[in-house]
Amino acid sequence: MKFGEKLQKLRRQAGMSQEELAGKLEVSRQAVSRWELDGVLPDAGRVVLLSRIFSVSADYLLKDELESPEPAALPAREAPAQPPAPAGKKGLLIAASVTGGLGALGFLVIAVLSSMIQVYTTITEREGGNIRYTSGWTYSFRGFVEEYRLGALVGIFGILLFAGALCFWGWVASRKKSGMFGEEKT
Repeated sequence: MKFGEKLQKLRRQAGMSQEELAGKLEVSRQAVSRWELDGVLPDAGRVVLLSRIFSVSADYLLKDELESPEPAALPAREAPAQPPAPAGKKGLLIAASVTGGLGALGFLVIAVLSSMIQVYTTITEREGGNIRYTSGWTYSFRGFVEEYRLGALVGIFGILLFAGALCFWGWVASRKKSGMFGEEKT
């Protein structure tokens, strides 16, 4: 049986018009008609699409000596697709990214500013067993936070960073539980 006959038979068995098949293949109805009349063969990409649409092998479509369709097999290199993560699991990852990112960014901004702006503070120096206190201008994270009263802000950034870590941990735990990392489901 020739390619055109097989295509026409499969299309009719599927209850599809030439126009419907052409729409799925993104070609004109006339192209499908020419294929069925054995005027021309479709390109390789279209043959693969046809084999998927009708669940037959490309060999069946192209080899005249094969009279009965064989089910199309997945190539060995294609692994079954992972099911998409439910929205709740993606939400945990998004929450972890946003909260952890804001916390880390806040600490980074304060650290950079404290390394650029000097503050007048008490400097503790240790020499052997002696401790000496002096006052002067220095670059200090702690002094910067105290001078500009940023303690509450540092606390908020710390909470955000901690919340981001907890959300990320929850996301990892949910992925492990659903077997997304290759472990068995429990």
